[in-house]
Amino acid sequence: MKQYSVSSQLMLVGKAWEIRHQLRLLARQGPVRKAEKNCARTLGEYLEHRRPVSR
Repeated sequence: MKQYSVSSQLMLVGKAWEIRHQLRLLARQGPVRKAEKNCARTLGEYLEHRRPVSR
């Protein structure tokens, strides 16, 4: 499976089960804000706080 992230977009390329697995892992990473412990992160929040891609 491959994962590309450019500015505010995330592209997952792979088999359906690989993509579902990766999305579940991203959802489990926990909330961005500590005050909202029961709130899962959205994809937009993940993209805002991701590490830059090093090439």
